[in-house]
Amino acid sequence: MIRFTIVLVSMAVLCVCLMLMAARLSWVVSVPSFFYQTLILLVTTNLVIYRYLIKIKRPDFFVQLYLLTIAVKLLAYGGYITWIIIDDKAGAIPNVAVFLMLYVAFTVVEIVFLYRKIPSQNQ
Repeated sequence: MIRFTIVLVSMAVLCVCLMLMAARLSWVVSVPSFFYQTLILLVTTNLVIYRYLIKIKRPDFFVQLYLLTIAVKLLAYGGYITWIIIDDKAGAIPNVAVFLMLYVAFTVVEIVFLYRKIPSQNQ
């Protein structure tokens, strides 16, 4: 759990540095208005979900719970994206693009850490 937390926080810091550098070098017009909120949301939800998933001992229950977390995340994130679009129509495209990039990056990290855990349970 500690390694996962360190990797997520390191990725978040790296994302902030890259976004600030991109804005400074004019690769992007400005930092999207919901960048920091999105980053905090994704890091927090990944930490909470990972914490619960690593405690599961039964593989069949793990799969059901993981699929449930995916469904709940998609619904919650869909609501979050809708709120962003309604609240900041002018910055909707950059906010959604950043959200999708961060979501994919953090989900890949979560899957890698969970995949490393699963084979060790079956042996």
